[in-house]
Amino acid sequence: MRIIIAGATGFVGGAVVRQAIANERITHAFVLTRKPLPEDIAKSPKVTIIQHNDFSAYPPELLEQLAEAEGCVWAIGGRATQFPDVETARKVSVDYALAAARAFIAGLAPKLPESQKFRFVFCSGKFAEWDQEKSLLWLKDTRRIKGQVEKGLCDLADANKDKFEVWAVRPAAILKKYAGLLDTFTANTGGFIDVDKLAKAMLKIALDGYADRIVEADALVKI
Repeated sequence: MRIIIAGATGFVGGAVVRQAIANERITHAFVLTRKPLPEDIAKSPKVTIIQHNDFSAYPPELLEQLAEAEGCVWAIGGRATQFPDVETARKVSVDYALAAARAFIAGLAPKLPESQKFRFVFCSGKFAEWDQEKSLLWLKDTRRIKGQVEKGLCDLADANKDKFEVWAVRPAAILKKYAGLLDTFTANTGGFIDVDKLAKAMLKIALDGYADRIVEADALVKI
């Protein structure tokens, strides 16, 4: 499978790229990035790095470079508090993801064999909330933003059932690669997940699909 990876300079996205390189079923990864990537990634023959500065736009020449892609793992975003303000968080998390999905539906999905759908896997978060008016006591901006992305992607999938499908994974919390024994125990009992395990799970969903569009934390650790 040939996939697009977005968010490769981040915690989750970087792990996704490395796991894609290690996965024999991933034949090539097109990595969209604004910043240079580590040398071990940049030198991999399985990786094509594409400098992309505006994640709200996908001009024809960029889509031509991505023409062989069959799916995308999207790891751009984060907690709302990681951004200067909520408006910026919403732009990066919501607008960028939906712009990419629309572009891939229009420009890449039609290039696939008739029976094949373009697959989009989004890294969301536990307790993401679709209802933008619902009163929330904690992490309200983050949960609403993640929920808005999920709903937007699912609406696009519903409107393009013949050529586009989507999954949103909801990790409870993501642990560093070399977690201690206590963290590992917590991961196995609380729905937390090691970043490499998360990356492998997202790639497996991209490769094989999954029964549920929304993959909750307890199910995610078992993939």
